[in-house]
Amino acid sequence: MKQTLKSLLAVLVTANIAAPAYADPVERSVVPELTVPKALRLLENQGYHDFRKIKVERDDHEIEVEARNPDGHRVEIELDLFSGKIIDIERD
Repeated sequence: MKQTLKSLLAVLVTANIAAPAYADPVERSVVPELTVPKALRLLENQGYHDFRKIKVERDDHEIEVEARNPDGHRVEIELDLFSGKIIDIERD
């Protein structure tokens, strides 16, 4: 009986040591949100100006900006909150 317990214990210890160790999953790096000043600079570089209303919609992952396009027309621009890419432009 003692021999059986020792053998079982040896198997359990060996199995525990020989089992591969897995690290906790690493959380993917979080991309920081675009700041409002950076978003406005991106739009300025594309010719938009006269920024009026700026709204950060974290639930929708976007920034909404009312401005004028390069032709001077009023528009509402939706930017991706993380990449800064224009999602949609509506002309008022």
